[in-house]
Amino acid sequence: MIAGYQCRPVFQYQFRPLMKDHRAADGGFCIILYENSILSFSTYDVNGAFLDELCFSLPLRIMPCFYSLLRNAGSWLGACPCDLRAANLTPYASSFAFDGYDPVRVWGINDLLAQPAGSEAGFFTRHIYVLFEDIANLFAENGIRLMLDGFTWDTQMIRPFRKNQLNYSDRLGVI
Repeated sequence: MIAGYQCRPVFQYQFRPLMKDHRAADGGFCIILYENSILSFSTYDVNGAFLDELCFSLPLRIMPCFYSLLRNAGSWLGACPCDLRAANLTPYASSFAFDGYDPVRVWGINDLLAQPAGSEAGFFTRHIYVLFEDIANLFAENGIRLMLDGFTWDTQMIRPFRKNQLNYSDRLGVI
């Protein structure tokens, strides 16, 4: 199995704190699901510089479920604005990218989720959030907990690796 950048990313979520007093020592994180069912988790410092990356090998059965979720979202995802903003100042921004669709940046997702039913921004934000939760549930079945502002894993169910470790193991024929 190839880890990493040689495979196409099919889902990406990025969390970025915007206010210095919110998670002050933290510059956010990014997760990327690749078409080979490898999930990468990267962290950043307060200046946005890359700190570290861990990878997780998910079961291949996750991909048909992911694509099914994406097909179901196709009726609205193509019409979604690329920039959704709440009126209030927000402590963080989220970015969602789904295979075949333009990335969507959401500023103030919690405020947008509470928008009235007739609001375009509220409509699309709620749909993106539900899709995000469905994808997070796929990960949760495999010991990974993805939240809007966090990422953890159950070491009893799944263990991270570094890309260079997998490539080295590949050369040895271990994997």
